[in-house]
Amino acid sequence: MKITLTDFLPQGEEITSLSRQIAGQRLVHALLITGEEGLGKKTLARLIAGALLCRAPGERPCGSCRDCLMAEKLEHPDLILISRQGPEGTEKSGKERASIPVDDIREAVRACGVKTLDSGNRVVLIFEADKMTPQAQNCLLKTLEEPPEDTYFILVSEHTESLLTTVISRCRPVRLHPWEDAVVKRVLTERGIPADRAAQVLPAAAGSIGKAIRLAGDEEYWQRRGEVIKAFFATVRRSDILSISTAWKDRKSEAEDFWQILELQVRQLLLRHLGNKDAQLTAGMPQAWVRFADQAPPERFAALLDAVAEARKQTLASVNFQAVVEQLLLIFMGESNQWQT
Repeated sequence: MKITLTDFLPQGEEITSLSRQIAGQRLVHALLITGEEGLGKKTLARLIAGALLCRAPGERPCGSCRDCLMAEKLEHPDLILISRQGPEGTEKSGKERASIPVDDIREAVRACGVKTLDSGNRVVLIFEADKMTPQAQNCLLKTLEEPPEDTYFILVSEHTESLLTTVISRCRPVRLHPWEDAVVKRVLTERGIPADRAAQVLPAAAGSIGKAIRLAGDEEYWQRRGEVIKAFFATVRRSDILSISTAWKDRKSEAEDFWQILELQVRQLLLRHLGNKDAQLTAGMPQAWVRFADQAPPERFAALLDAVAEARKQTLASVNFQAVVEQLLLIFMGESNQWQT
């Protein structure tokens, strides 16, 4: 199913207004699309670029004309793409650079001074705009202030704190927000993801379509999730803690994944405590933890989340990882044992 600008309308009035301005050919000359990973920032940028380059009558982008098809592939002659892979048409190896250098911006500015094909619009897409060096950002400033006629800049950034305030102030912000679960689930269903896997993915995706798609097919993640649930929620004997921590002692590189999964499971238990009886929230969890979710006082959930946060802090501080795992296992086992029948 091909995605259109209409699919972004559930994001709210900001996108609705943007669509009206595109249709009325009143779009500002510089946009800054922001939001967390996997929300569709680059997809939206491509659609806007397609709408600006499309010449078909009626709603744009039409998605089927020559201009739209070339824009969709980022091959339109009046579309300039700048990213860490290099300026358009270079570095075909796909290797990412650490930053976007000033030379890329200088070349884009120079190209903006050349007449467009059939005197149409020109669009400059800058993916991961926060990766521009300070020199590159400064080089872009004057053009953002006084863009050539019929030239549009669309910047995409996940980390706007790395952008100069002067760059941000010269762009209209368009912020994408986490999608409703129903939207994410629909996308997963359209991609053929089984219903049970889709339901498990939703809490971990937290409204990110891109993350949901990635997790749905990431068997290593599901294996790791199973290990975390077994270790931290099914361990009831102190004698098992040493063997588990010994098996995990050389897996410090996976620590952040462990802590994120553990936090998510505790938050799902809290959701059940707050009245959400979706069976997926406690799928695969021992009955002791289901009872915990139903009956434990709120401060116990906070205590577990604090313990995970402390484990993360100790891991980053280079405390012995095996010792960190053992300490956290003791805390979770102690809580679990209080809710055994």
